[in-house]
Amino acid sequence: KLSAEYVVLNNEALTKNVSVTPEEIKAFYDQNQSRFGTQEQRRASHILINAPKEAKEADKAKAKQEAEKILALVEKDSSTFSAIAKEKSQDPGSASQGGDLGFFARGAMVKPFEDAVFSMNVGQISKLVQSDFGFHIIMLTEIKPALVKPLEEVQAEIQLEIQKSKASKMFAEAAEQFSNFVYEQADSFNPVVDKFKVKIQKAEGINRAQSKLPAQPG
Repeated sequence: KLSAEYVVLNNEALTKNVSVTPEEIKAFYDQNQSRFGTQEQRRASHILINAPKEAKEADKAKAKQEAEKILALVEKDSSTFSAIAKEKSQDPGSASQGGDLGFFARGAMVKPFEDAVFSMNVGQISKLVQSDFGFHIIMLTEIKPALVKPLEEVQAEIQLEIQKSKASKMFAEAAEQFSNFVYEQADSFNPVVDKFKVKIQKAEGINRAQSKLPAQPG
C-alpha cells in the first residue's frame, strides 16, 4: 500500500485566482440585459372568425363580413366583449374563457396578431387583424412591463461567469507552467502551491486495485 501527496490544476482552481474589475462586471451587465430580467408581457382577449389561408376567397370574404359585424358590436359597447367572444368566437381554446389568452411575450403569437397587440393601449379594441387562422378582433386587457434585476443583485453571478471564462482561456498555458514547476522543483510542492494557489491533497492506503477506481488519482 502507498500513501501519496498530489496537486490538481483545473478550471475551478484557476477560477478562484482570476481577478475581475468592476468595469468588466458593468460592461457584461449592460451587454446582457435580457438575461437578468423578464420581457414585457401583455394580456389580451380575442374573437376569431375562421378563415384559414387555404380557404377559398369567397369563404374568406364571408368570414370577413361576419367579423366586421361583430367588431361593430364590441366597438359600440366594449363591456360585451367577453360575452360575445363566448358566443361567436371560433377559437376553441379561448372562446369559453371569453376570449382570454392570458399573458404572453413577443414571439408567442403569429406576427400580425403580435404586432397588433404590442401597438395597443390597455382597453383598446383593434380593427380586424388577419392571420393564417382567420380574422381576429383583439382587446388588450393588461400589461406587465419588462423588469431587469439591479446590478447589485446579479454582481456575484456575473463575476463568477467572467472568472470561469477567463480561466478556460488561461488553462492550456497554465497547465504547461504547472507541469514545469512540478518537474523542475520535484523535491517540494510548495513552489507550485504558492504560484497557483492549489492545495496539497493526500491519498492514504492506495493499493493496485484501488488505483483503477475513478475516485482515486491515477
